[in-house]
Formats: sequence, C-alpha cells, structure tokens
Amino acid sequence: MNDIKESTKTLKDILEESKISFNMGEGSKLILWNDDVNSFEFVIYCLMIYLDFTPKKAEATAYTVHMMGKDIIKTGSKEELEPYKKILQERGLSTTIE
Repeated sequence: MNDIKESTKTLKDILEESKISFNMGEGSKLILWNDDVNSFEFVIYCLMIYLDFTPKKAEATAYTVHMMGKDIIKTGSKEELEPYKKILQERGLSTTIE
C-alpha cells in the first residue's frame, strides 16, 4: 500500500502561494497574461517545459493567471528574461517584461 499522502489545497491556499511570486526580488519581471486562446493544459505544458516549473506550480500559476488576469512567472534582469519571453510568445502565450 502506498503511504504517500497528498494534501488538497483550497483556492485561497493556491492564491496565497502565488502571491509569493510578486515579492521575488528586485529587477525585471516576466509576466504571463490571461488570454482566451490557450488551454490550461497548454499553458501548464509551456511552464513546465520552458521554465522548469513542477506540474503543481504550473497548474497553480495557470489558475492564478486565469483568475487574476496575470502572474509574475520569473524575475531577473531584462537580458535574462528576454529569451523566456521570446520562446513563450513564439508558442502563442502573452508575456511582457516590466
């Protein structure tokens, strides 16, 4: 029998965790914006493949983007963030650097 316990989080828990990303440090921020084009599954896939998010973090981020309209998905210098912005935009996701 498998002894691994999986906790279930509420919407409030997920949204509170996602706010951590808003305080990740100084510098530029890569922002993922909500759109009506891409599916949750595709956004989750892109976050896992291109930003090395865990499935759980990618799902929480996609949900935050859907509910809040945007989320900060990475911080760093503009030069560091530009390749991520480019690859995500090439895949059809709406991103900006601020």
